[in-house]
Amino acid sequence: MADLRVGFLGGGNINGRLRQVVERQRPYEVIGTFGRGDSLPGSGEADVVVEAATQDAVRERVPELLDAGVDVIVLSVGALADAGLRARLLESRRGRLIACTGAIGGLDQVRALRAAGPLQAVSIESRKQPAALVQSWMPAELREDLEAGGAEMVLADGLAGEVAQRFPSSANVAAALALAADAWNIATARVVADPAAVRTRHEIHAVGELGEVRIVVENAPSPERPRSSAVVAWAALRALDDYARLRGWGAPQGPVFL
Repeated sequence: MADLRVGFLGGGNINGRLRQVVERQRPYEVIGTFGRGDSLPGSGEADVVVEAATQDAVRERVPELLDAGVDVIVLSVGALADAGLRARLLESRRGRLIACTGAIGGLDQVRALRAAGPLQAVSIESRKQPAALVQSWMPAELREDLEAGGAEMVLADGLAGEVAQRFPSSANVAAALALAADAWNIATARVVADPAAVRTRHEIHAVGELGEVRIVVENAPSPERPRSSAVVAWAALRALDDYARLRGWGAPQGPVFL
């Protein structure tokens, strides 16, 4: 059997690390890394592309990949807060969109609760070092306070989809939770700048008819890009390996958790 053909959309820290591991440790054929302006592969060149670029890249480039019959593993899940884009991508008749859990866990249990009926409450609180939460839309005084690492500060508290769009590099987890819960209208997210946060901390809560989920995840920030957790590249690798196993391609031996 031919090797699984893998491409990477975005050449930043996450995909750089992921590509390095794939080339050294996996029996997959790497066909290339694609940046802004590069021509994208079609189904005759790639089986799957891992997106770890930006929410803009999901909006502008992923539809073309899906239309060409290429499956896409998406890490910038915050782009799916846009209901129109979400419907467009999830309803693709050719390529398949696969959402990666990224920096959080427990979404399998949240989805199980949701399968039994609508959830009653869904929330996530994320705490990061202040400097990692600076955004271009913030006033200069706020950016300076965050970069100085002063007092603890709540930067956002509202619907998860809206928060994910305001913090595109730091709150994709909020959109991933809302997507898993199918609860865009009630899922909330809170972003806290915490100078005492040695690790990035996510606290997830979901309540359904069959029970309740409470999960705390603490991740070491990426040394090269503190806005992201170091574990994200490995979450993408796990998703890629599960994809390969499900599709019958050569992959490291192991179970698939669905």
